[in-house]
Amino acid sequence: MPNHTAQQAAPVGSITGSPAALAAAAAIQAVARAARSFVLYDAGNEVIRQLLDGWREKSRAALDAHGELPLEVRPFEIVLRGERVYEDQDREKSMAFKLYRDGVRRLTLQPEAGWDELLELLRIVALRYTVVRQQEEDAVTLLRAARLRGVKLVAVEGLSADEERPEPEAAGEELPAGEKPPEGWDTPLPRLPAPAPLAWRPVAPEALEAIRAEETGAGTARGALALARELLEEAVRGRWPRPYAELVQLFAELRDAFLAEGQLAELRALVEVIGRAGVAEVRDQLLSSLGDARTLDLLLDGLPGEAVDLPPDLLALVPLLGLGAAVDRLAAEQGEARRALLLRLVLARLPREADAVLKRLPALEPGLARALAQGLAARAPERALEVARLLLQQRDTALRAEGLEVLAKAPGEVPVAPVAALLQDPAEAIRLKAAEVLGRRGDETAVQALTAALEGPERSPREAEALGLALAEVAPIPASRLFAGWLNPRGRFLVGLTAQQKRLQWAAVAGLAAVPGAEAERQLQALAAGAPDDLRRHCLAALARRRKGAGRG
Repeated sequence: MPNHTAQQAAPVGSITGSPAALAAAAAIQAVARAARSFVLYDAGNEVIRQLLDGWREKSRAALDAHGELPLEVRPFEIVLRGERVYEDQDREKSMAFKLYRDGVRRLTLQPEAGWDELLELLRIVALRYTVVRQQEEDAVTLLRAARLRGVKLVAVEGLSADEERPEPEAAGEELPAGEKPPEGWDTPLPRLPAPAPLAWRPVAPEALEAIRAEETGAGTARGALALARELLEEAVRGRWPRPYAELVQLFAELRDAFLAEGQLAELRALVEVIGRAGVAEVRDQLLSSLGDARTLDLLLDGLPGEAVDLPPDLLALVPLLGLGAAVDRLAAEQGEARRALLLRLVLARLPREADAVLKRLPALEPGLARALAQGLAARAPERALEVARLLLQQRDTALRAEGLEVLAKAPGEVPVAPVAALLQDPAEAIRLKAAEVLGRRGDETAVQALTAALEGPERSPREAEALGLALAEVAPIPASRLFAGWLNPRGRFLVGLTAQQKRLQWAAVAGLAAVPGAEAERQLQALAAGAPDDLRRHCLAALARRRKGAGRG
């Protein structure tokens, strides 16, 4: 019997090679899982139906995309044109070993193979998992009797002495450093007492009830959870080779069974078992491998349509809700309540899944991308600059504005150059927000960009105000010298002010509202005394803001 460190069936994710090999690996894994499951479940069980769908879809996809699949059967692996597509060294579970033992050496799936033939192939493989007596018909006999036109068979009659035990004799394995054999491992076994005579005795009702309970669904679930817990503890204690392919497969099958039977309490218990693993690497590997769309769909289907949050008793299942599946559903969801629930589920995975959310942001519609960016910046402030840079690269105006908003609230120093570049953005809303961010978070290096924006193409009075105020905030002393010249430009009394001079004068008035000192107030009062109505009102508003102590109105 193989020990617990024996190599189990390699999951599809561990198979590497050409696209044909990957597609064949997915199909072979699907038929192996379905065949083994016939031993565990009734033929009408939901799990069986799901596994049959998996075999049909993956086999069809492989045949349609890559044509003929010549599968060479070896003692513990299956190979496609020299590339390994299946491996399992456990004699009791290995589909390759069962077929090889029966004499199968090659199975070639033809592109024209229909679902009836593929289903018959699955039935024959499943029969070899359930065989009890040696005299029952082997796989070769069953395949030849089935006359499957879409499946070509190459087989041998009987096994040679070398083939009867294809795996080599195990060499003496050394224990890992720090490990000791159990006490008394090399001493004779203790002598057993003489067998007592058989005699009938009554069994207590509570003992009978406990035995009966083991045969119920709840008892089976308890036993499965106990097995999962013990195996996980042993894997961590004994430092099994990683990644834990066999544990991932076991936990995935338990999750499928609990989901198919609607046993959410047992599923929560499974998550708690993983959570108590004690090693973050092990816990994260198992949880990430189990999260998929089926878990999410089952939970959502069981909730009222108006629910905007998970009930408290289901919060433990959040680690099993795969982020990719949740974002996909969120992007397609139209209902407001369900959309709010999905958004909460995605945000609940932050900051752990920050990288995955950042990667998905550019492909999402602007409203959703903005909501996720806000959540990411709030739950992972240390990633705020990354979020802002990503949003500033987007074409949507609302997303670029959100990037500036994130920058305005981000901890640490704000990069001035990319914000200053947005003063030339085609959208005025972006230019206004960039000026505001520079005023609040910039430094004197922004003076040149702010001045160039004012002296460049035409700007609205609102934008001139924002630029002038930003100048006063980042560099009050240099700004005061600029404002003095803008308030009273040369030649104003001879030929009047140009459009640019009026814009600079308007910006200077707004900036003086934030410049400290009595001189700034005197300049505003002097200009207001002889100014046209609109400029006079602008000066009075700047004076009012100064006296309130708030440069920004």
